[in-house]
Amino acid sequence: MMTAEPMVARGAHYTALLDTIDHEGTTKLHAREREQLLEAADALLFGEPDSERTVRWAEVLIGDLEASGRWSVETCAQLREHLYGCGAATGTP
Repeated sequence: MMTAEPMVARGAHYTALLDTIDHEGTTKLHAREREQLLEAADALLFGEPDSERTVRWAEVLIGDLEASGRWSVETCAQLREHLYGCGAATGTP
């Protein structure tokens, strides 16, 4: 039986992801981009079967945010850390 600690830690990463997104503000992230990142985090958090595809799209988006200079390297690293933290230890990419 799974203990609550892993899910609490994953939930904390989800909250931190939201905080990171909200800290950057809507001026640096379009509504669809925000939705895409949250879809990937949800897929990881809830162990959805299509999470791998959804996470790949989120990775591309984060790479684009970084490459375009819309988001800093540090913020993109935080975003990746929290996104991957939403997944189970054995199922994260």
